[in-house]
Amino acid sequence: MEKDKEDILLKDRSSRACISAGYRLYMSNFKRIFRASWLAALVFAALVSVGGTMMILRPQLAIIAMPITIIIDALFVTYGFSVLKQHQDTGAIGWTAHWYSLDSRIFVRTLTAWLWMLVISLIVGCLIGFVSIMLANYLSAYTALAAIAVIALLAFVLILPLTYTNMRYVLAEKTGYWSNLFGHYGKGMRRWGFIFLVVFMTTLIGWVCYVFTSFPAIILSLAGNEANQGFMYGDPYNMPSYIGWLSALVFLLIGFIQAYVMLSFLFPMYYMYGSIEAHEQEKNKFNKEAL
Repeated sequence: MEKDKEDILLKDRSSRACISAGYRLYMSNFKRIFRASWLAALVFAALVSVGGTMMILRPQLAIIAMPITIIIDALFVTYGFSVLKQHQDTGAIGWTAHWYSLDSRIFVRTLTAWLWMLVISLIVGCLIGFVSIMLANYLSAYTALAAIAVIALLAFVLILPLTYTNMRYVLAEKTGYWSNLFGHYGKGMRRWGFIFLVVFMTTLIGWVCYVFTSFPAIILSLAGNEANQGFMYGDPYNMPSYIGWLSALVFLLIGFIQAYVMLSFLFPMYYMYGSIEAHEQEKNKFNKEAL
C-alpha cells in the first residue's frame, strides 16, 4: 500500500522526486516492460545496426535510415507510453496479453507528437538560420554570434514546455494536438524551471549511459572513418574483410541496450507531467475555495 502511494501519478513532487519515482517505476516493472517491447526493441536495434554499419562502410548512405528511424522510434516508444497509460488508468503495470501487442491509438498519437515536434524544431531552426544570415550582413562577427546565441536560447526556452504538452497529448487521449498545445502550454511555461531540472538531469543520466554503452561503436566508427579517408586519397582500404559483420553485430547489441535507455527517459517525464497536473488541480481548488 505504501508503495502504491509512492508510485501514484497525480502528486505534486519536486524534480528530484519525479526522477526517483520514474526510475523506480521503470526498474520495478522492467520484466513486464521487456515482455511488451522486446520485438520492437529488436527492430530498433536492427535499424541502428544497419545505420551504424553504413556509417562505417558507406557513410554517404547513412542518411537514408533517418526517416525510417523516426517511425521506428515512435513505434518503440509507443510501448513505453502504453504501459504508462495503463499505470495512469489503473495505478499499476500488468503483464501484456501478447508479446506482440501494440496500442494503435497510442502509436498514432506518439508519431503525431514526434512529427509536430520535429516540424516545430525545424521551423525554429530555419528562423534562427535566416536571422543569423541577416545579422551577419549588418553586425560584426562577435555581435552577430552573441545575438544568435540569445535567439537560440530564447528558442530553447519556448520549445522546452513541449515536453510537458506532448506527454499530456499522448496520455490524455481526448484532445487534438493543437488544442492541447494552446490550452496547456501556459502551464508548462509557468513550471519551466521544474521541467528544465527534470529534463536536464534525466538527459544527463541517459547521456552517461549512452556514452558508456557506445565505446565499441565509437572505436569502430573512428577506425572506419580513418580507413575511408585514406581510401579517398588513394590508400588501400585497410579494414579486415569481416568488418561488415562485426559492425552489424556490435551495433545490434548496442542498439538493443540503448533502446531501453531511451525508453527509461519517459518515466521521469511521466511523473513530471503528473506533478504539473496535480499542482494545477490544487491551485484551481485553492482559488475556488478562496472565492
